[in-house]
Amino acid sequence: MSPSSKRQADTHSGSSGPAKKAKAISIPPPDPITPEEARRSFCDGLFNSPAVQKLAQSYSSSKPYSHGVIAGLVNEDLLKRVRNEVLTSLRFTKKETDIYKVNQTGDLANLDGLPPDEKAQFKSLLRLRNSLYSQEFRDLISSVSSCGKLSGTKMDMSINTYSEGCHLICHDDVIGTRRVSFILYLPDPNDDWQAEYGGALELYPVVERGVPAQVPTVSLLPKWNQFAFFTVLPGHSFHTVQEVVGAGKRRLSIQGWFHIPQEGEDGYDPAGLKEDGPSSLSQLATAVNDMEPFRNYETDLEDGDLDGLEQHDLEFLARFINPQYLHIRTLQQVTRHFLDESSIQLTDFLKSDLAEQIQKASLRADDDDGMSKQAIPPHGAGAKAGWLVAGAAHRNRWLELDVEAPAAQDHGDSLTTALRSLRDELFPSTSFRKWLAVITQLKPRTFRGRVRRFRPGLDYSLATTETRGCPLLDATLCLAATRSADDKQMWSEDEVGGYDCYMLPDEEEDAAIYRATAEGGALLTVSASWNTLSLVMRDEGVMRFIKYVSGLAPGSRWDVAFEYELPPFEEYSDDDDDDDDDEDEGDEGDEGDEGSN
Repeated sequence: MSPSSKRQADTHSGSSGPAKKAKAISIPPPDPITPEEARRSFCDGLFNSPAVQKLAQSYSSSKPYSHGVIAGLVNEDLLKRVRNEVLTSLRFTKKETDIYKVNQTGDLANLDGLPPDEKAQFKSLLRLRNSLYSQEFRDLISSVSSCGKLSGTKMDMSINTYSEGCHLICHDDVIGTRRVSFILYLPDPNDDWQAEYGGALELYPVVERGVPAQVPTVSLLPKWNQFAFFTVLPGHSFHTVQEVVGAGKRRLSIQGWFHIPQEGEDGYDPAGLKEDGPSSLSQLATAVNDMEPFRNYETDLEDGDLDGLEQHDLEFLARFINPQYLHIRTLQQVTRHFLDESSIQLTDFLKSDLAEQIQKASLRADDDDGMSKQAIPPHGAGAKAGWLVAGAAHRNRWLELDVEAPAAQDHGDSLTTALRSLRDELFPSTSFRKWLAVITQLKPRTFRGRVRRFRPGLDYSLATTETRGCPLLDATLCLAATRSADDKQMWSEDEVGGYDCYMLPDEEEDAAIYRATAEGGALLTVSASWNTLSLVMRDEGVMRFIKYVSGLAPGSRWDVAFEYELPPFEEYSDDDDDDDDDEDEGDEGDEGDEGSN
């Protein structure tokens, strides 16, 4: 059995609880604010007809989709008091999933349940919360955005702070009955937020139904007392929060959603929201096949191929692989571990001279492309002849070595040449297939693979699954940029992402929860590292992702990632039954014949 059904790994150390979106609370504020009080909470003239018309015109003409920005929304003195209350009296919880990393409070509706003396600590925050959900402000948002009536009973709002390393990957915000997404920025009012700090709200155009472009076209910096909002549209309202990389900077904000009217409210429609396209969350929940088709081997493996390697296999593999992993005793040890765990990581996998060549060239490429500066590089960084930006931003993004580009285009690029040889010669070879069979005691039937570069501050893959009716063997050679022992430790601690995570799907999981790696959600987490081959047998339906690589990482995570289709488990059942009678005879003696010559 594979790790997916055999065991669960320890909770990923970077997580600190189930990473959920703020949960909607279907109760009205106990102390409704008067229209006059609500209006006084905002800037002068906000509700005047000319101001509303100007906002509506700006909203409808904005690109890449309709959105609004209101500078100086809240009464200045009130907002400064709110910020002080937040920083002195609220507690934030670190939350992390495949899609985000953020520090967040609970839903602000929970403040109503506090004892009177504790509730008094949030007098200004409660006033602002109630003003934002007042009839007056909801009518303003509805008029400006032409989104229809908004609920006065269902509301959700929390306070987020994005510190160094925090981010939010591309998605459309569609969950449940959300209608309008909003954010009110509360960074330090005495320190103008700079672009190099990161943390911008990025808006993506749609290139086809339900699919965003790879690069955003609008970037909004988190300015003090600035309010941004947009109508939530399935498969259309794609956006990200750029990672914060400014040392000691905190992107503080109040964030939430207005909902469509609920049952019993004016404007309620039993049909609910009408979807023009599939939401990003629903797309992630479905099986995906965005790679080239699997390729067949010319011949089938025989049972004898699981016993050892022939001399010509050893000679071919010795061109690429550390000799240690061609030695019979090492192969026996690796086999025992894999049979026990259904996964293994082999360090120093490539032979030393080839590894050194790739390491020097990859570090030089990171330096040339500005990816070793612990900053956010521009979109498109590193893309050049032979290397293309691949993926759809709401699922994944990375640079990929183009399979169509001829080797002649390498122009003396030793890195591309070496990586191409791994992709086109080693991993698809019959000899490597036999080596995998000896180690795993499995019979790969087909294969496909790619060479990827996950750029710091830009790239990731989100948790998706692929249903093919058979298990897969993942063989991933990770080549994470490593210059020093400090770099090695940084990758191993997973704080800068780049790790490979396997997760079980949860059919009973609330649709409002983006998949978390915490509380048993992760089956296996493989930290990024230099020159390490990871072998993992993946059951049908198991989800997998590569965590967003932080702009604070030492450099790029390069990898050669192959998948091998395996026969269905029932094809192994006869052999397993035959072996059952011999299990007590001593595994050590049986396994001693599984190596190579």
